[in-house]
Amino acid sequence: MRPFPFRLSSPKVEGVLQVSKWIKSPVLLDTSEMRELLEALAPLVFCVGSEPVSSAEALFSPEQFLVLYAEYIAQIRSGQTPHEKPFRRAFSSMMSRSAQSFYAVTVGTDRYLIKPTCPVIQLQSHNFFYSTSDRKFLPMVLSKESVSWGIQFSYPQLFQDLATAQIGRVTSSEEFPNTELFQTLQRWLRSHTLPTPFIASGEKINATIRIGKRCLAWINSHPQLLEKGLQVEVSEKLEQRQGT
Repeated sequence: MRPFPFRLSSPKVEGVLQVSKWIKSPVLLDTSEMRELLEALAPLVFCVGSEPVSSAEALFSPEQFLVLYAEYIAQIRSGQTPHEKPFRRAFSSMMSRSAQSFYAVTVGTDRYLIKPTCPVIQLQSHNFFYSTSDRKFLPMVLSKESVSWGIQFSYPQLFQDLATAQIGRVTSSEEFPNTELFQTLQRWLRSHTLPTPFIASGEKINATIRIGKRCLAWINSHPQLLEKGLQVEVSEKLEQRQGT
């Protein structure tokens, strides 16, 4: 049995971390692309912050995350609407350079709430909605008409100092070890993904939500796109960019 990775404390001792002005990066990646992204970000850890967990469940590795993500992509590629419940905990986790960015609050026998002590990267299941009236793709809309589209990675730009209550910027410094992690993630996404070139009602619309280049080979099998009459343009030009 591995040792508990977090120190025990409480919000009364630590204060409550307040952050705002998030930079958000919603993206759908192929399984192989997610593997390469996690390798580019190493070292890193994931932890559950959305609900109380046992000591064994609180922290999980990139390899464990990738197994779940691969199952999610396999469902889409086989024409199944993704069942989000098995992936919810991992896809709403917190990502950090190390477990030292967190502490644990005891809430029962072997039950803990994990809290961050500094800004961390927040993951969320990403769903978008296409508004036919506005001809716009709206990210992070969860409804029966939404399309499941990978994960949104978010990182805050402002924080409230726990000691002084002053508002400050989240900078690139030792005080904020995950800033460099998020900057690496952004650079990787700019290099390996595209603004998604949707076709809706015969019109091409480049959405701000992004798609991995290797997804182009199978993306139009996505059952929720088919249900809504949406397609992703897969042109010769895009296929050439896929190989770069």
